[in-house]
Amino acid sequence: MLHVPLHRDFRYIHEPLPVGDASIPVLGHEELVGLLRERLVYSHGGTFLITGFRGAGKTTLVLRALTQALPTPSGDGPGGPRPDHDALLTVHLSVARRMEPDQLLFALVRRIFETLDDQGLFQRLPPEIQESLLLAYTRTSLSFTQTQSEGSERGGTLGVGFQRGPLAAAAPTLSMTGRRTRSRTTEAAFLAYSETDVEHDLVRIIQLLSGRDGRPARRGRLRRARPRLRIHPVVVLDEIDKLTDDGDDAIADLERLLGSLKNVLTARGAHFILVAGPDLNDRALTDADRGNGLYESVFAWRMYVPCLWAAPERLVTELTGRARAELGLTPMPPPVPAPAVEPYDTLNLTGPGGEALRLGMLVSYLRFKSRGVPRRLLQELNSLVMWDGTGRPSVHLGPDDWQRVLFYSRLDAIVSEAVSSTATSLMAPVPIDDDRWRLGGYHVTEWALRSRGRVFTAEDVTGRGQLDPLLRLDTPTVERLLRHLARRDVLEVVSEPGRPDATVYGDPQDAGVTRYRLTDAYSGQVAGLARHNENERAELRLPAPSLPGIVTGPAADVQDVGGRAGDHGAADADTTTVLRGDRGPVPEPAPAARSAPTFSGRLPPITRLADRYEVHNMIGSGGMGAVYRGRDLRTGEDVAIKLMHGHLAEDGLWLSRFRREGVVGLRVRHPNIVRTIAAVENPEPALIMELIDGPSLDGQLQRYGALAVTDVVRMCRNLGEALEYLHSLRLSRVDLKPSNIISHPARGSVIIDLGIARAMDVDEDIRLTRTGDVVGTPAYMAPEQIRSAREADIRSDLYSLGAVVYQCLAGRPLHTGANMVEIAFAILRDPVSVDGLPGSAELRGVLETCLARDPADRYQEPAAFLRALEATPEARASGPGDRPRDPWTR
Repeated sequence: MLHVPLHRDFRYIHEPLPVGDASIPVLGHEELVGLLRERLVYSHGGTFLITGFRGAGKTTLVLRALTQALPTPSGDGPGGPRPDHDALLTVHLSVARRMEPDQLLFALVRRIFETLDDQGLFQRLPPEIQESLLLAYTRTSLSFTQTQSEGSERGGTLGVGFQRGPLAAAAPTLSMTGRRTRSRTTEAAFLAYSETDVEHDLVRIIQLLSGRDGRPARRGRLRRARPRLRIHPVVVLDEIDKLTDDGDDAIADLERLLGSLKNVLTARGAHFILVAGPDLNDRALTDADRGNGLYESVFAWRMYVPCLWAAPERLVTELTGRARAELGLTPMPPPVPAPAVEPYDTLNLTGPGGEALRLGMLVSYLRFKSRGVPRRLLQELNSLVMWDGTGRPSVHLGPDDWQRVLFYSRLDAIVSEAVSSTATSLMAPVPIDDDRWRLGGYHVTEWALRSRGRVFTAEDVTGRGQLDPLLRLDTPTVERLLRHLARRDVLEVVSEPGRPDATVYGDPQDAGVTRYRLTDAYSGQVAGLARHNENERAELRLPAPSLPGIVTGPAADVQDVGGRAGDHGAADADTTTVLRGDRGPVPEPAPAARSAPTFSGRLPPITRLADRYEVHNMIGSGGMGAVYRGRDLRTGEDVAIKLMHGHLAEDGLWLSRFRREGVVGLRVRHPNIVRTIAAVENPEPALIMELIDGPSLDGQLQRYGALAVTDVVRMCRNLGEALEYLHSLRLSRVDLKPSNIISHPARGSVIIDLGIARAMDVDEDIRLTRTGDVVGTPAYMAPEQIRSAREADIRSDLYSLGAVVYQCLAGRPLHTGANMVEIAFAILRDPVSVDGLPGSAELRGVLETCLARDPADRYQEPAAFLRALEATPEARASGPGDRPRDPWTR
């Protein structure tokens, strides 16, 4: 918990940060404000390009510079003496939507005239300049014809003048008389008022206001020169970043607009300030490299406004410092940054220096939430402020608020660590690159928090418009950030390229990407934050918690074959889930720090399928998809749910393969093969399978090494029977490997993945497999599978079974190598020897036949393998049909 008084003048700021507001300190950019002020004061005109990420304070910076540039009569103000003009006319125009050149010019003429009138400057101008301004202003609404005659008649009358304000002169007929008679008739005729005409008028207005039109000063009766009021217009075209958000087409339209207005933007006597996003900064740099481009010819000066990363510390330090001074307390030491590595439950937050450390955590929290944007910073601070009965404000953090501060301050320290390590590797990073890297770190981290424990890759983060393209984050950069988050235990590496036990679809040299998931510890903490804070739930895009119960009614888009999920040993909700994919047993997550937010019970659902199945935490991952623990809301039973990896779901070939797995799975009903319950299409393709309770063979091999011969024979019988059943359905190419085999206490060894199985007499497999593709797990593939996926048949599955048996007896894989390619070459090149393996000569002979290099030398069908196996002494000793309750437990 934390309670920090603020000074009494503090006020909530809900609008863009006001200039000179005493309640909030200046948060930065003082040097840039001074640079812009100097450009405005000590130049006669020009167009400036001010760029930066949205919310970085660009508009506030411009307004502060304009305030400081205002001239004063005495010349001792912040703007200093201005011999060039007597007044500064600021015209602020939002161009957040697309405009044609004539529309923008019309708007500028009208806004200049209206601002002159609002500030009382119009009446101080000479009458002939007033008339020219009035005519230009009126022509932006109507088009006119004008006739003029001149005579020598003396005397006359004044028909319509300026006594009633500037807008009174917009009458259809206007006559004036002077010493020499001049008459003008202005008639509304609605004639064309072209872009060229209004451009000429705008340039002329700038000249008239600045006194650069060449007219002599007006003389009075004594012929003394009467000083003319000289006005310097500064036109701010704001929110261009909203205009260019639509991409290259919008930027191209803006560039055409700039080209059309080049004569106006380069006119002497006025400044134009364009406030835009980093996309225009990039275009300007590219344009400068080409030489003699549009941006170089239009913009006299460019400025990039970086994000305010130090603003949280400045805000907290100054607000609390003023409060302590009001209360007569000694100044507080500066906030101490939150550590990135040390567990928070080991920190002394109440002893000496504890207050500075707690303030440091508050600063880190505000930095993560604001991401260099002052508006977001103030919004976040406002949410933590409370007022006591005396009108004294303070930052007050209750238990739930403090849990959020601890959580995000730790993440901020982790992101800052990654940013600083990259910055030191760069010789001289420019501000925009530093902003992109910092913002990228925060956005990628938040993306990972929103993943809710689903498996993803760097391509999933960068693809499908997940990140703002202005960040310029490519896949390798995101990969580095994800690696860093994994080193700090925010993410878990699910699989990496080159693993010999990973399933391959295609070329083994290109197979595999690194896959990540949010650790269960962080998933639980995110769930706890969302449960206690509605804003957190919205920001993290988590669904509202569903009430416990059963969903009734038909499930849409589900291909169901009947039965219940628990018919074949589905795990109870309170038991340990042991269904595993390519990686074998998933290690238990590290316990969260005692001071971290916790979540009791089941992790929140990742998604809901067909209004019936909830997807929760991951329990295994393979080459095509990941398997998650889920729940059937209709029956209340736990199920296993297989979802495709995100970047593969958009590929039609992969999607067809995944759907084929569902078609194959729904045909299979055997106790030694996992049962597919349903194939779901809404809101995404998924397979609903039974949840098998028991240890994986891969985990047992890692734990014990070689297994007992009798246990291996029992496993061979179970798997041989499963292959015989698949062969009867004309199915083959099962991805047999230790991580895809689970021991069930009643059913024996169970194959849990049919992801690459195919029907031998269906031509669809030819369409889904390209010539030369490798499909399977290299370490357990037959030589013909290495050469071509199309050559594989049931004999290839018997070879894979032999490779699994060899590893169980020898305690090591049949072939080894540094990567998949080396293993593939070893399978094609190295001979297989079963000499020295435990067991009888008959058993070794069965294994040798399974591992024959030529498919013709192997058993031609599983039934022949089973007959040979039953003839071994080990099989006769165990007895036919003996199904141990748990064959691998020691």
